[in-house]
Amino acid sequence: MRRVLGIVMVAIGLSGIILSVAGLIAGHRFVDAIGAGLQTNLTLTVESLETVKETLILTKATVRQLDQGLSAVQETADNVSVAIDDTRPLLQQASIVTTQEIPQSIEAFQEAMPALREVASTIDDTMRTLDSFNVERSILGIPLSFDLGVEYNPEVPFDESVDQIGESLEGVPEQLRSLEEHIDLTGRNLQAISRNVSDIARNLGAINTIITDVEPLLDDYIAIITELSDSARQSRLMLQRQMDQVKIAVTIVMVWFGLTQVAPLYLGWELLTGRRDGNDVKPITQDEEEPDAS
Repeated sequence: MRRVLGIVMVAIGLSGIILSVAGLIAGHRFVDAIGAGLQTNLTLTVESLETVKETLILTKATVRQLDQGLSAVQETADNVSVAIDDTRPLLQQASIVTTQEIPQSIEAFQEAMPALREVASTIDDTMRTLDSFNVERSILGIPLSFDLGVEYNPEVPFDESVDQIGESLEGVPEQLRSLEEHIDLTGRNLQAISRNVSDIARNLGAINTIITDVEPLLDDYIAIITELSDSARQSRLMLQRQMDQVKIAVTIVMVWFGLTQVAPLYLGWELLTGRRDGNDVKPITQDEEEPDAS
């Protein structure tokens, strides 16, 4: 019975030592696997945070350029609105000149056309007379020939040219007066465009104000992402040290567990080898008793 009990105790001790060794190896591998997974996750986290940070920086630069572009567009819209407002008086003045003064001048010119035609006819006759003037004489046998040096032979007589000018002006005053409605409509359209452009400028100003408020928020986000990235890097650097400490703790636990198996192993070995047999205990004889003091 003692031999069987010894075998059981030895088996328990050996299995405990084997389990402690296996637990030590498995614990180290498990800690390494967890550390590798955490390292991968932390590396991915750092890379993701860096990507987010670069995206925010790019967004900030884009917002800044958009702010500058909207400011330029707003200024341009204001200038266009002012320019259109300044153009309307010029358009009104042009309307007065085109639809009133010029037609009146043309009509006055047309009224003077008959007198002008008579003057043109007289001038034409005079020029032809001067052109035909030629003197040829002989004085003391010396031939003399001279003229006034005037050459006048147009394809269209002067009076006919004046008539053609008068004919070309027929209906022009009415056409110019008919432009007044279109010019007034253009002026009203320009006024509406000026108001719309002014509204666009105000809206752009409001949008620009919102964009200006976004930039400080992006700075705060960038600062937060930077702090998170630094924390992730620091955690990644400290992870290996922490994993080493965990492995040391696992080693200590497994070694302690293995040492606890030494006692049952030793006891089982003694039971198995018979060293724990009761016959090995030498009884005390009467001769070995202490002598009586008396």
